[in-house]
Amino acid sequence: MVGSAYAGSASNLAAYLAFRHHDIRDIQDDLGVLGLSSLGRTEAHVRSGIAAVEAALGAFLGDAASLAWVARIGRLREAQERLVAERAAVLLGPERPERRTRVMVTLPEEGVTDTGLVRDLVDHGMDIARINAAHDGPDTWRAMALVVRSASRDAGRDCRILLDLPGPKMRIGPLPSAPGRLRLRAPKDESGRNVFLLDGSGAPGTPNAPDGGQARVAVDAAWLARLEVGDRIACIDAKGRARTLQVDTRSGDEAVSVSTRRGIALVEGTELLLVREKRKRGVGLVGPFEPAPGSIAVKVGDVLRLLPFEPVSTRDSDGEQADGPWVACLEAGVLEALQVGHHVDIDDGHIVTRVEAVDANEALLRVLTTRRPEERVRADQGLNFPNSPIRGEGFGPDDLLALDVAADIADIVGLSFAQTPEDVDRLIEELDARGAHDIGVIAKIETQSGIERLPDIIVAGASRRPFGVMIARGDLAIEIGYERLAEMQEELLWVCEAARVPVIWATQVLESLVKTGIPTRAELTDAAMGERAECVMLNKGPHILDGVDTLADVIVRMETHQSKKTSRLRALQSW
Repeated sequence: MVGSAYAGSASNLAAYLAFRHHDIRDIQDDLGVLGLSSLGRTEAHVRSGIAAVEAALGAFLGDAASLAWVARIGRLREAQERLVAERAAVLLGPERPERRTRVMVTLPEEGVTDTGLVRDLVDHGMDIARINAAHDGPDTWRAMALVVRSASRDAGRDCRILLDLPGPKMRIGPLPSAPGRLRLRAPKDESGRNVFLLDGSGAPGTPNAPDGGQARVAVDAAWLARLEVGDRIACIDAKGRARTLQVDTRSGDEAVSVSTRRGIALVEGTELLLVREKRKRGVGLVGPFEPAPGSIAVKVGDVLRLLPFEPVSTRDSDGEQADGPWVACLEAGVLEALQVGHHVDIDDGHIVTRVEAVDANEALLRVLTTRRPEERVRADQGLNFPNSPIRGEGFGPDDLLALDVAADIADIVGLSFAQTPEDVDRLIEELDARGAHDIGVIAKIETQSGIERLPDIIVAGASRRPFGVMIARGDLAIEIGYERLAEMQEELLWVCEAARVPVIWATQVLESLVKTGIPTRAELTDAAMGERAECVMLNKGPHILDGVDTLADVIVRMETHQSKKTSRLRALQSW
């Protein structure tokens, strides 16, 4: 049932879909010859757009009554076009004086502790902070929200919070842990040396230094006690290279800081030989290390085994069996839906494989392409099945947990992998059950089924809540094929304009700039295309402030030239 407040927009959406069932290119050409509207900008006002052309033709032929229609239709069109802007303001926050399109930024985990970063993001132009509930946990999400609210108050302007639900994304299950090892290329201190700690406390070494501190290598406490500042330690590292360490400082009886001018790789059992006055003074052994997360190296031509999910303990310690390396999908029923020739994409398409054989126990996946000569397959990476009727459905425990938090901290909830109007209905019911009646909803369109049901999804959401659509181009490109993405993102923009709902342009916008500090020419053009949406999303990265500045600058420039599909004829400055 469509609410009365949305009935007019739902009617316009139906009219647009009916209108676009016809090929009117010949009519457009004829209208253009007469200098009349070619109907190429009727998304938000289909009936009045057609009526305007009819009235103009009547006036062209001398019909006086048609002249009055032209003025009336013009006022109606202006009111209809304002609806998208008004709904965007309710959902996404008010427009800025200098630009219509908002900027959304995915917050990094450092946003919890680095409050200065969030304040800088708000000051530089972030309008919406996105919290991705597929990562971290409730305490981190709440802490991020507190920092955003504080920064927003200090800046004296509204910055909305969007919490994205994890959604039913297919993922690789846990892999067996790999033996821990230290492999240092960085960090380096001011003198250009790799620095790490030898630890005699008895705790396993931490080669990955998860707390951001120095890597720690476990050694025997009695041997460590013999070390003095200035001593040299010789070893043959795990790659067979001769390396020399220098003892720099002591930290009590249990830790010694050492350094080397070269890269080094250490594993459990590596011998460390104390050398003092050119004489060998004793040998210490490295270990144990904390186990490292498991992964599998793959290259083009390799074969992976895709198995049903079961506990890791049933596999061998290397994550391999006699028949080769394996991964398991966390979702049940995958093997039953796969067929020979189907593609299985791993890690957002960085690894593309084809099913070569499948039965009830496993599928054999041949690696077709990889982003780099060698890629690593890891637990929790995403799986996409573009040729198969495999779709995660419903709300899992992680989604419900995220909704508990969203009810307290969020202005907007992102429905990941929205595929049916029933998905939207369920989300709204869950929000209502938590008393979150005013939270807006974003339907993220990233599957073929989401595209096919988009009109129904829009009506289900927009008739009940502040509502918008995200064109989530990452998974969408994998699902429908990269060659179709450019066409489809245009069609999604048109349908959403016809439905008079705001749009978020998302995934890989200015990605090179945000990650490396240097933009590509292609991504600057892509950012300019995003101006036609009501919001553009940036992902996190070390150069995110540069990304916000650049995106805002591009948007401001493009808004003088373009409004949705209409070119704005600002005076040219170059000639």
